[in-house]
Amino acid sequence: MFVQKGASPITESAVRKAEDVVSSMLAKGFVLSKDALNLARSFDERHNILSNATATVASIGRQYGLSEKINLGRTIVGSKVKEVDERYQVSELTKSALAAAEQKASIAGSAILSNQYVSAGASWLTSAFGMVTKAAGDMTSMAKDKVERAEEERKAIMWEERNGLVSDYAKIHLDEPSSWEPAVLPLESVDEQKLQAI
Repeated sequence: MFVQKGASPITESAVRKAEDVVSSMLAKGFVLSKDALNLARSFDERHNILSNATATVASIGRQYGLSEKINLGRTIVGSKVKEVDERYQVSELTKSALAAAEQKASIAGSAILSNQYVSAGASWLTSAFGMVTKAAGDMTSMAKDKVERAEEERKAIMWEERNGLVSDYAKIHLDEPSSWEPAVLPLESVDEQKLQAI
């Protein structure tokens, strides 16, 4: 939880509530996006959109020779860059400029780090980053727990809906005799009564 030591109970409560709200929103958003992704994937599998698009791009590439043209362009550009580098020694000048910049930065860094105000500020900043990191870790674990609970709730709702559909189907089709079933005759039929009379 992201609360400073010695904070008031009201502040702690507000921070806990904010963490709870944010982690709930993250969990619900994750579940919704996961469902949307699954729907999109199944839609693509039914209509073959991705495979058709891939095949179309490959066909256009073969038809116009795009990959060969891109490779040729890359080779030409690479040779021109190498030619310019050799002529003007850009790589060597860049390396020496970077080395000089590193040396100046190292000297400036040593001077800055020896300043007590900079050290105090760096310490405070490190502490603040530590608190933010801890809060993010707490939020992550809360969100994971809520994602798991939301998944379980979604599965339970789907299970209840399926059971309801099966129960309704069973009531309609299995509990009442159908019109297509053969007629059930009583154990003693008219013929049997005649036979008994004889």
